[in-house]
Amino acid sequence: MKEFDPTILAFTCSWCGYPAATLTGVHHLSYPAGVKIVRVMCTGRVDPAFIMKAFEQGVDGVAVVGCRIDDCHYTDGNKHALKRIEALKKLLKYTGLGEDRLGYEWLTASEKGKFLNLVNTMERNIKALGPSPMPKVAEEEVLDFDKKAIDDIIADTGAHDCVECGKCTSVCPVAKFDTSFAPRVIVLRALEGVSDSLNKDRDVWSCITCEICNSMCPYKVDYSGFIQGMRSEAILLGNEPECSQGGLLQSMMRVMAHTKKQDRLGWVPPDVKIAEKGDVLYFVGCAPHLDAVFYDRDLNLTGTAIATIKILNHAGITPVVRNDEVCCGHDLNWAGDNENFEKLMERNLKMIKDAGAKTVVFACPECYRTFNMDYQDIKGDQDFEMVHLTEYLANLVDQGKLDLKGIKAGEVVTYHDPCRLGRHLGVYDEPRDILGMVGVEVKEMANTRDKAQCCGVSAWVTCGKPAKQMQIDRIAEAKRTGAQRLLTMCPKCRIHLNCAVSKEIDVDRSLVDIPMEDYIVYLARQLGL
Repeated sequence: MKEFDPTILAFTCSWCGYPAATLTGVHHLSYPAGVKIVRVMCTGRVDPAFIMKAFEQGVDGVAVVGCRIDDCHYTDGNKHALKRIEALKKLLKYTGLGEDRLGYEWLTASEKGKFLNLVNTMERNIKALGPSPMPKVAEEEVLDFDKKAIDDIIADTGAHDCVECGKCTSVCPVAKFDTSFAPRVIVLRALEGVSDSLNKDRDVWSCITCEICNSMCPYKVDYSGFIQGMRSEAILLGNEPECSQGGLLQSMMRVMAHTKKQDRLGWVPPDVKIAEKGDVLYFVGCAPHLDAVFYDRDLNLTGTAIATIKILNHAGITPVVRNDEVCCGHDLNWAGDNENFEKLMERNLKMIKDAGAKTVVFACPECYRTFNMDYQDIKGDQDFEMVHLTEYLANLVDQGKLDLKGIKAGEVVTYHDPCRLGRHLGVYDEPRDILGMVGVEVKEMANTRDKAQCCGVSAWVTCGKPAKQMQIDRIAEAKRTGAQRLLTMCPKCRIHLNCAVSKEIDVDRSLVDIPMEDYIVYLARQLGL
């Protein structure tokens, strides 16, 4: 078998990295033919999304080459780059691509030897790893408008029952802040057959799919399903979303759809019990991966996964936690990437079958929704039970198998209903009941349960000004309850709400000054775990 020549994309800064690479040619020194040089002003401008996109599109390795630390021509650009690279290496390890596919070097413009050593070492390491499992990028085919597909979406979601009453627009949180947006107008365009503009219609990406319109529609139009279908068609026409984080997270998910051997359990602490096979499987989701992406924000999303295992152990359960679990695919599904969503789905269903699980417990609302609704819509009913952690704990209490006693009664919190757990799945009581069992009082916000306001972002495609306004409004609403802290179950809600107040804001900070915490981490602490 012929040895492959790795393709290595090298981002080199104009001041030191690129001159060092150029000197190899001046001095007739050869480096691997597969090294492709990309000249950038500073390594600090190399967004992590660029690197993950390169991996998504099939390069075998990426190198980042810049000025020596403390000698950056833009003060701290390479220091920022180094932090990003270290976080990305963790992400590459989790997803199964391997840390050795990403290398870096800090040098002076004359240190051609360091450049040569980096790319030669990377070539040897990558040859040992083998070619990237990602398919090489091909020219994307843009299809013609498919009227029958639109007609099918209209029929499947009951959109033809829309009478333009405007109730959806009156409750839509996007329309509240963006007066040009109206859910019924998107439906109307489809009904009148003018959706041939779908190749440039941005409204399909403005919807946050929170389903408050679904819950208020007197004619039961499945508006979120309609948007989901329209997005899948929009993608085929070349109309793609503008993703936050530059599309880094979507690239990460697509990588997981193709890699074979992951290393994603390094976060599991030694003081918890997990198994490889068994009746109860805990589906972790991407919390550890998100910690690697948002490394510069003290969110500790992995703490949710650790707390979940501790709570299950406390209940006498040693859950299955698998290294071959991959992203549930929620975000790709809602961003119109059906192909890679279904690849992730197939891998997860095989993983659960291999584990022998009869019950799958979820902490993440989006994972729960994706399995419970989307997987079963495609694959039919599954032979394992799907349940949210709070539902599972409530059932154990009802059966007399678990006694939940908090160690600090009398605390007062307010609870933010995630859209996926609430309106999409109807789980409202159990999160509140569990808090009551541990002696915590829940003070409700003005908009709660099926009327709870969304965190403003869905599938990383709607992060704009309206989203920020929604987030500030929601936090202010929580603050007005007088509760000691705001709890939420969804890692995305935590990320988005935290982001809204992490920088300068347009309101008095005292109006949104309330501690925010993950529900499950808080519950574990209340149980003394």
